[in-house]
Amino acid sequence: MSSRAEYRDVRKAGWKGCRFDMPAGGAYSRSMIRIGIIGTGSMAATHARSFAAMRGVSLSACCDIDGEKAKSFARRWNIPRWYADAAEMLESETLDGVAIVTTDVMHAPLSLAAIARGIAVLCEKPLATTLADARRMRDAAAKHNVPAMVNFSYRNSAGAQAAAVLVRGGGIGRIMHVEASYLQSWLAQAAWGDWRTDPRFTWRLSTAHGSAGTLGDIGCHIYDLVSLICGDIASITCRLSTFSKGIAGDRIGPYVLDANDSFVSTIQLAGGGIGTVHATRWATGHHNSIRVRVYGDEGAVDVDLDRDPKSYRVVKGRAAVRKPQWRDVPCKPVPTQYERFVKSIRTRTNDPSDFANGTRIQAYLDASVRSDKERRPLRIRP
Repeated sequence: MSSRAEYRDVRKAGWKGCRFDMPAGGAYSRSMIRIGIIGTGSMAATHARSFAAMRGVSLSACCDIDGEKAKSFARRWNIPRWYADAAEMLESETLDGVAIVTTDVMHAPLSLAAIARGIAVLCEKPLATTLADARRMRDAAAKHNVPAMVNFSYRNSAGAQAAAVLVRGGGIGRIMHVEASYLQSWLAQAAWGDWRTDPRFTWRLSTAHGSAGTLGDIGCHIYDLVSLICGDIASITCRLSTFSKGIAGDRIGPYVLDANDSFVSTIQLAGGGIGTVHATRWATGHHNSIRVRVYGDEGAVDVDLDRDPKSYRVVKGRAAVRKPQWRDVPCKPVPTQYERFVKSIRTRTNDPSDFANGTRIQAYLDASVRSDKERRPLRIRP
């Protein structure tokens, strides 16, 4: 470890004090792609593992406001330099891309800082905490011509990608109805651990932690899959609910458990079809179940990632429609989000999971919250 990184003073570290007015000028390597990771929590390990397994990619630096965590992460993944200050890392390192794996509230300032230096960004979902910030991020990436992606990880599903090609290509005719759900059970069961005693869960339950609840955490995923397979959503009517957790004061320490637990939306697609999208953390018996069913006037598809992310089911054709005969369609593997990010850096092109798509998903989240407050359907305006 270089002495430059070793002397980091954690007491002065923190995103709030970072400078984000750095000049543009990130350089892109055509041979070895140099990646930095900001935020070294549990999801960062997935990023590190994925990039480390790729030929022609180097994990060059990592950063966390907790310097000891950054140092430990660097040792675990054989990363040569670590930082406790994101601005210092971006200023000191020559990076081709950066993965932003921080709390949601830091997605916008850190992405904008990287983009200003010409560094490609892979940002964790959701893109931002407000639609205004998402638009700023989208517009900055376009202005500076910097590849920028949102890590909607379920796009790694070969079944979802192949189903999207079929449906968007008219393979089941006009889309008439959609039914999409994302079901988790960790508030009802302890399969993930006990949220009452495990601090890893508290941020998901408290708006004081910056949590957008079930809607922001997993709702963004199911909205993204619906739009991937079916196209843009034109309007949303949503209801959000936060339930008593059955503990004193519905709080853990200083944190009130006020983030939403469940949401149900009715949607209208830009193409005219309608449907429902819903998610909850109270779905007993469902560890992490994601399903999108799409019904057209010439057939239907069923994408069930809990059953098999590498295939989908379809019923189509005159004979099958007369007497429904579902069949499994195995799908060829697709590049992961991480592989596509590296490709976007090498080719200087945007991926379909770019900041423009992330802003559309942010608009769905924004409309969902406002619809619940105003008790009316809202048109989507990304």
